[in-house]
Amino acid sequence: MQVKVETTDGLERRMRVEIPEERVESQVGDRLKSMMQSAKLPGFRPGKVPLKVVEQRFGRQVRDEVVGELVQSSFYDAIVKEKLRPAGGPTIDPLESKRGEGVSYTAVFEIYPEVALGSVEELSITRPLCEVGDAEIDDMLETLRKQRKTWKEVDRAAADGDQVVLDYEGIIDGEAFDGGTATESHVELGAGRMLKALEDGLVGKKAGDEAALEMAFPEDYHAKHVAGKPVTFKVKIHRVEEAVLPEVDEDFAKGFGVSEGGVDAFRKEVRANMERELEDTLRARTKQGVMDALIEANPVEVPSALVEDEKMRIAEANRRQ
Repeated sequence: MQVKVETTDGLERRMRVEIPEERVESQVGDRLKSMMQSAKLPGFRPGKVPLKVVEQRFGRQVRDEVVGELVQSSFYDAIVKEKLRPAGGPTIDPLESKRGEGVSYTAVFEIYPEVALGSVEELSITRPLCEVGDAEIDDMLETLRKQRKTWKEVDRAAADGDQVVLDYEGIIDGEAFDGGTATESHVELGAGRMLKALEDGLVGKKAGDEAALEMAFPEDYHAKHVAGKPVTFKVKIHRVEEAVLPEVDEDFAKGFGVSEGGVDAFRKEVRANMERELEDTLRARTKQGVMDALIEANPVEVPSALVEDEKMRIAEANRRQ
């Protein structure tokens, strides 16, 4: 087997492989002989079919199978011989396999780059420092209060931060559309879970109000069948509710598993959790800073085959979500 490797552009390699006809014919002959014992053809007893007849009947098929297997095995043998590390599967073009002339093909592929790490003595990074103070603990307690909030009906116009309970029907081109209708839906104003224009349109509405709110879906809206289209939402308000946040007391602390020590013990627990998370975050940022500095000091050409594989992997992961 003859192998010739050519560097074309960057990490791309063109490898020409030539397999002698003797090797092809040897494997074809061995396979045809083994078929003589099992071939079933009209006019011949099992195991008594002449080799010439087996060759006439199955020769082309067997040669194609042998050529395919030889291309795979010879490619592996060639890259081992040439000490190459392909970063992806090869493109085989052209494949030449005329009887009597052996098999030849050109495999085009990329290889992994050779990485030689340079000196790190001159590299510098900024290690982030931070600490958890009382203000950060107060902010976290406020976040926890909001997570445990309840709702109380009020007799006033809805404001940002309130929850509106309503029926709505979305109309596009004079007709209701799939997914655009709901009854007794709970919409928290300013939370961003609905269209911003819809949430904004509910501000100032009271229980019993009915309205037709005009707006348009964003061009990049996740539901493609309505993206970019103008829509009218007919709404009927049932009630307006305001958030009620729990007090930070002993009962509140127990709700988070702190059964002894009251609020002081709860604040210590919150501080300890925040410090652990902060330590993990700072460690991750420091590690990323080191990696960024190494990459900047040691630029590496990434094989496009790996980039395409990663794009396909991400697209598949997004499709499954």
